[in-house]
Amino acid sequence: MESLEKRMANLEYYQRLLVQMADAEKYPFYLSVMKTGLSAEEIEDIHRICAELEQMLAEQKEQGLLDYMSLLTLFAGQLNHKLPVDDTILALHKQGMYVPLMTEFKKIIRK
Repeated sequence: MESLEKRMANLEYYQRLLVQMADAEKYPFYLSVMKTGLSAEEIEDIHRICAELEQMLAEQKEQGLLDYMSLLTLFAGQLNHKLPVDDTILALHKQGMYVPLMTEFKKIIRK
């Protein structure tokens, strides 16, 4: 079982996220991670993954590449197993996070 200190740290992190949430419709990603019970470290991991992939997207665009399926594959492979890939992409995009990356991912998953 998770330690009491770890559970408290998670609750404090969720509380900070809740304060930022004026409307659940505007913050679907935060709502999703809270519902699945991800830890602060797991959430930060998602941010790290997205930031790295967004950098790779920029580099690939500079090189003139147009197919970003490899980035989506990396995202899906690294995303926490508790989160559905498609829903996470849509939630991040709707929340305005990593928009260039999520826009490209949305194009791929809608095909």
